[in-house]
Amino acid sequence: MQDARIRLFSFVSLSIATFLSVPGAVLSLGWLLLSPGTLRETMKSAAFWVILLFVTIIATATQMSGNDGLSYFIRTGVIILLGFSVYREWHPGEYLDLSVWLFGKKAGFDIGLAVEMSIQGLHEASREFARIRSALSLKGLQPGIRLIPAVGFLMIHTRLMRARDQADLLATRGYRAGGSCCPVFRTSNRDITMGILAILVVFLSFMPVRDIFILQM
Repeated sequence: MQDARIRLFSFVSLSIATFLSVPGAVLSLGWLLLSPGTLRETMKSAAFWVILLFVTIIATATQMSGNDGLSYFIRTGVIILLGFSVYREWHPGEYLDLSVWLFGKKAGFDIGLAVEMSIQGLHEASREFARIRSALSLKGLQPGIRLIPAVGFLMIHTRLMRARDQADLLATRGYRAGGSCCPVFRTSNRDITMGILAILVVFLSFMPVRDIFILQM
């Protein structure tokens, strides 16, 4: 999806539908299947599988305690999948445009700048982790539990140093609050179609399962 506004609207709508019911989660998953490229890239993410593993453990414990752990697993898993998919479609600068469009030039610029810097930091952390894995491989070391504290400390230290450099750079350039930004959005026919389908998913998530099957018949 090219238009960040429709992407955000779709993400919020589908998250609500997923939270409301299991059929809403299943329909949201079907919506994601309409973008197989993004979904395929999400499935390759190690972070996604790690988070899903923790969700599986919690869902199993919930099910064993007599509660509906299966429903929790399906809904939470789809919400996580939605979040990762939206993150995969991010392009530099678009959330700055989106924040200015939503909140105005002053508050929106500050919020958008913070979001852009945060997402940029996540990308840099991912690349840094890939370089650490390559270095360990060259030294013949296998990633293990013993290396987690050292790797974690290195990544946190690196991010804090870069955050300080970015703050110094903004201060040197005289940044205080607000800024000049003219949002530009490109809306395709596919964006409009996906947005309408997201609304339809929310509508169907309010309906009982038997009513959905009646509509399909």
